[in-house]
Amino acid sequence: MLIPFLFYGCTSKQISAAYQNTKDASWVAITDEVTWGSALGAAALYATYDDDITQHYIKHNIFDSNIDENLRTINNLTMYASALAVEKDTNEQKVKRVTVDFIGSATARGTTTTLNKIIKKESPVGDEEYAIGSHHALDPFAKSALTRRNVSDMSSPLWFKYSINTVSYLSASGSAFTRVQEGGHSVADQLVSASIGNFIGLFFYELFLKETNNLQSIQTSFDENKVMLTTRWTF
Repeated sequence: MLIPFLFYGCTSKQISAAYQNTKDASWVAITDEVTWGSALGAAALYATYDDDITQHYIKHNIFDSNIDENLRTINNLTMYASALAVEKDTNEQKVKRVTVDFIGSATARGTTTTLNKIIKKESPVGDEEYAIGSHHALDPFAKSALTRRNVSDMSSPLWFKYSINTVSYLSASGSAFTRVQEGGHSVADQLVSASIGNFIGLFFYELFLKETNNLQSIQTSFDENKVMLTTRWTF
């Protein structure tokens, strides 16, 4: 019942275009080196020394765990700042870009929560059963992917673009690693989350921002303690 509802009112041409755009966005996201590289790295570690490496860093911390929130804040701010810094965007397009970035990062967060519920994998220290799906890795890497695409749309000097991407990915990596040190996830677990997060971030950009005209309108409404965001898309 869900599929007919989603495409209610769409012509066969619109449905075909939406399907093709979705397929193209998925292909770009899955063939990105961060997506497949992280997945291959996780597979290699699971098959070899993931437990040994993880236990080593649990005993020998590199980062102060208290830095985690700061790293995630930097990662989050970098995404929104880059969304607003694309010179070619009109004010309306900036709103569209920020909205898509917000929805993409919210989707990443929802995906993490869902993975926690459906995949039961014991953490390295054995006190949790949701080691696959990390808010400290999947969410930040989705934001870093969106930041990378925002940066690619800028007309700034290359050194400035590289600097922003470096800050974004270092903050995402640092956030992910703090949870390894705490024993919540193994190194391979975090690479899985990084791969999924990168896929989600690139997918949302390719589907909704590569052609910014797809997002036709944005409306907000307020109902007691709830804020409702309504968007209208065309393909």
